[in-house]
Amino acid sequence: FLLVMVLCFGIGMGLVSAEEVTLTVTWAAWTPMDTLIALAEEFTAQTGIKIKGDPIPWGQYHDKVFTEFASGKTSFDIVLPDSQWIGEAVVGNHLLDITDWFNKTVKKEDFYDVFIQSFCEYPDGSGKYYGVPALGDFCGMAYRKDLFDDPTEQEAFKAKYGYDLKVPETYTQLKDIAEFFTRPDKNLYGVALWQAPIPSGGLVDEFLAVFWSFGADLWDPKTGQVKGILNSEKGVKAAQWWLDMYKFCPPGSTNYSMDEANTAMQQGLVAMMATYLAFYPGLVDPNMSMVADKIDFMPTPKEEQWWIQLGGQGMSVSAYSPHKEEALKFMEWWLSPETQWKWAQAGMFSCMKSIVEDDKYLEYALVNKVARISYPHLRDFWEIPQYNEMGTFMAETLNAAVLGKYTAQEAMDITAEKHEEILKKAGYPLK
Repeated sequence: FLLVMVLCFGIGMGLVSAEEVTLTVTWAAWTPMDTLIALAEEFTAQTGIKIKGDPIPWGQYHDKVFTEFASGKTSFDIVLPDSQWIGEAVVGNHLLDITDWFNKTVKKEDFYDVFIQSFCEYPDGSGKYYGVPALGDFCGMAYRKDLFDDPTEQEAFKAKYGYDLKVPETYTQLKDIAEFFTRPDKNLYGVALWQAPIPSGGLVDEFLAVFWSFGADLWDPKTGQVKGILNSEKGVKAAQWWLDMYKFCPPGSTNYSMDEANTAMQQGLVAMMATYLAFYPGLVDPNMSMVADKIDFMPTPKEEQWWIQLGGQGMSVSAYSPHKEEALKFMEWWLSPETQWKWAQAGMFSCMKSIVEDDKYLEYALVNKVARISYPHLRDFWEIPQYNEMGTFMAETLNAAVLGKYTAQEAMDITAEKHEEILKKAGYPLK
């Protein structure tokens, strides 16, 4: 009788747990999160596993997630961390090591290498995996096509600069165009750039595409050397370009991040803006933007080289989740071509090559043409645990330089010195 009771109880509990599992997914509070949770209804219909979303405002997202990680207990099972968080999370043992599952389940060749490297693997080249590709976001630009296409503007631009007014191919051209459209008497400025001195979603995110494209580099990851690399002639030249651009930005824009830059474009204050293009819906929504029908999108330009700042997030399982198997089942569903096509059809950035390179993809969102161009040029900054301190210092120093406290050379020298100090404390073999 006891054996029968135990067997029945065990079977019953198995059925109940399978039917009643609810996975909590945490991500930033934005359109991609809403889209993911809506799509997940199909997963629930197929498996009986419920999905609950826990969106967190961007400004609080990192700290809330890592506060829970530090407690050894998370309210979420699945998290979509920014690419640069992966080192911090892995070193802290906060993400489930999914290497065996990944090697059996994920076809790496189906995705762009940069997404596998930045969203999934840590350290680079280690063959250890802690996530799967989720949102293939990146820095791009929006521009006022009505201004660019105006024959009078085109004639005046060519008379002044000697070449046609069109989407800029280089940062030198971007600077000319920003200067041309800066007309304070008409409350119009050339460009909105993120200048906020914060570790992510601020100055560094947009500056580094310029920095790399001018041929500069951040450091030597093997030794931790920064001096002579970050503050090289090319690095200083990129910093000078950044400082020069401020006079073509709206007054008081040294605090600009995503919201402020978006608002400047929505209100018709600027001819161009840079942003992570996953924020594009608010720019083309007539309920939010005065110029919604006048906006088009373009990649960030090149100079000596062509590098574009990676954004986006991977999808990982909390090491503290009691539902790890169910979470992996969700990620397997997520990676299926069927789900990825629906993600793309909803206007989201897929990381899957076959989708991005299919011409149908271009029909789903105005920004998708820019994604296809940009993906081969994506690059990410530090993914080590010290990224937050390093990014914050660089942003604060360049922000101060924009305000006139330092020259470009001084700002890069100070940053290189501080970065080596941070890396030396972290154990890099600096002399």
